[in-house]
Amino acid sequence: MRLSSNRSLVVLSLIAAIVLTILSVDIERTGPEQAEYGNLCGPEHSSPCYEPVLNGGFPIGFLFDNPGISVERQLAFIEDEFRMGAFFLDVAIYFALTLLAALAVRAAWTRLRRRPA
Repeated sequence: MRLSSNRSLVVLSLIAAIVLTILSVDIERTGPEQAEYGNLCGPEHSSPCYEPVLNGGFPIGFLFDNPGISVERQLAFIEDEFRMGAFFLDVAIYFALTLLAALAVRAAWTRLRRRPA
């Protein structure tokens, strides 16, 4: 019984971590990475224009705006640059946090149930 309970706790924590990571793409910020947003800069108006890139994901950005291909200043999974390593790192962070929280809640619940009335 205990092994299946631990396994289900791990599976639920992993599912929650993936969902939280995907939802975190709505947390958007710009920079520090820069990309070319045009070519009318500089004294002769022929140099590339560099601006901070919009990225989404928390705590580590994993979806980056691709200004030459997609709609500028909008993130979309299909058009923009998806960084798999950062995505999996976010999943690992959320997994650790949700699993620790679930284990703490289960331990507290077990202590409350064992307390004499």
